[in-house]
Amino acid sequence: MPITLKSQNGEFLLRVAGVLIKENKVLLHRTKKGTAWVLPGGRGEMNEETGKTVIREFAEELGLDVQVARLLWLIESFNAYGEKNLHEHGMYYLVESRGEEITIPGEEFIGLEEETGIVYKWIELQELRNLTIYPRALQRLLPEVSKVNEIKHMINIEECSQGLSNSCK
Repeated sequence: MPITLKSQNGEFLLRVAGVLIKENKVLLHRTKKGTAWVLPGGRGEMNEETGKTVIREFAEELGLDVQVARLLWLIESFNAYGEKNLHEHGMYYLVESRGEEITIPGEEFIGLEEETGIVYKWIELQELRNLTIYPRALQRLLPEVSKVNEIKHMINIEECSQGLSNSCK
């Protein structure tokens, strides 16, 4: 059961995502109709270690067998994805392949869960500043990932006008 709490004051969710980097490119995804990019991952589940959540999500969504290298960031996002009163706790792990060779297609591609409408793409780290990425803090964090040597906790407050839905409800 995914960890999501809803009340009249808003919604809280726990999201776990993986940072997979190869050849100076990071794997991101977006919805087919959306323009904003996020790291692959999903909602944490009750009684599931978050490291296992990210491994499960990569297997389910992409068929990739990854392992957790280390926890990078804990990011508390308010108005996450530009949605008013959406409070997301994000745990971001550096992940790496467990031996299988990962190919990097030049174009966008669909993962295993075709019905979800999620499109993936390997994006050059230096191109991130030109994209809409959530949480926005990742624009500056991802290019510096190789320099991360301790877990960082940060607060991220999104502007409502630039969300995935282009409104702040």
